Amino acid sequence: MNNFKGKKILVFGLGLNQGGLGSAKFFAKQGAKVRVTDLRNAKVLKPSIDELKEFPGIEYSLEGHKNEDIDWADLIIKNAAIKPRNSYIDYALKIGKEVKMDMDIFLEFVNPNQIIGVTGTKGKSTTSSLIYAVLRDAGKNVIFAGNIGVSVLDTILSIKENTLVVLEISSFQLESFDRKKVSPKWAVITNITPDHLNYYSKLEDYINAKKIIGKYQTQDDFLFLRKSDQATNTSKFLKDLKGQIISFSAGDLPSDFHPILMGQHNLENIAAAYQVSKTFNIDENLILKVLAEFKGVPFRMELVKVWNGVKIINDTAATSPESGIKAIQTFPNCILICGGMNKGMNYMQFAQIVNENVKKVFLLEGDSANEMKKYLSKNKVGRTYNNFENLLMDVKRIVKPGNTILLSPAATSFNLFNNEWDRGRKFNEAVEQVFN
Repeated sequence: MNNFKGKKILVFGLGLNQGGLGSAKFFAKQGAKVRVTDLRNAKVLKPSIDELKEFPGIEYSLEGHKNEDIDWADLIIKNAAIKPRNSYIDYALKIGKEVKMDMDIFLEFVNPNQIIGVTGTKGKSTTSSLIYAVLRDAGKNVIFAGNIGVSVLDTILSIKENTLVVLEISSFQLESFDRKKVSPKWAVITNITPDHLNYYSKLEDYINAKKIIGKYQTQDDFLFLRKSDQATNTSKFLKDLKGQIISFSAGDLPSDFHPILMGQHNLENIAAAYQVSKTFNIDENLILKVLAEFKGVPFRMELVKVWNGVKIINDTAATSPESGIKAIQTFPNCILICGGMNKGMNYMQFAQIVNENVKKVFLLEGDSANEMKKYLSKNKVGRTYNNFENLLMDVKRIVKPGNTILLSPAATSFNLFNNEWDRGRKFNEAVEQVFN
């Protein structure tokens, strides 16, 4: 850790979802000279800046990136959300600057043989949480880290030689594994469907990014793939993968297994955790007990409130049409709240499912809402809103006992909210105000 003392570290992209924030904290604690840069202003970034007040030595260069900040730095830590071909990062590389992500630093201190890595378009948070719950209850020395709103750098000092690390990994973070030419000993791909097409130039690039999780495995490692997933069950995808491939499906679970988690997709997530857990020689009754009793991850089909016989569900984590469809299939005949910003996704199939299965649609402002409206039945769609309070007041006027109100945006949140978790928190707050 002494490598960073006195070193000039530029955190390129502070953000509001722990990535840049965790990096700034970590390097400040190591005695580095830290400068933070971001396109947004101090007002927007206030939640993150407030968390850094204990480090008065941190400098801020906001409302735009600058070449002089790049020139100043010894090491640049790029936020995972920074898109490829960023002109400032290109400039940094051109003049020979060292550019890394927080995950690169993490992998310099943690052995891949300790890592259970979970990636996928959807289901990775639930699946990794399930695996962590089983290993924890089985008495293993285990830590949960990764793409879960907590920086991986916060966990480094807690990881010993015998510690297992359940790591939720985004496609962006997998770039670090590619640079280090390593893969986790246990690697799970929950599923791959079109996503982040505003970041990747084509779907094939996104699929290849996910493949990195198994790319550097040996025959002593394990790769868990969903049996019915079309993207991973092709000879092209499986070519050159050396890990022991174990498939999973809901059919793996005993017929008398009845989990708290709702939805067919969650049975697939449970099946993935079940197969991973079995490789640790844990008692099967314990595995099934923990999986059955798991109540879910906040903001993923979370039951927020029951009001006068009306269920209110928060699924803010649904940021793609596919995840929105799964929520609707779990709660058919619901009153749906969706919309926000588009990630280059097509909403035709989503709208068809909505038209067939939803009572009424209330839209959140954004270009995805505009896209959805092209295909949605006119009699299904209410107004478009820029805040939850007004939207829920109008929903309250039409609900009846037995109805379900479902927030499942099927889109990102950045036009109205800091991120999907901020959207989820604000929804819950508005529910408490309106349905009191």
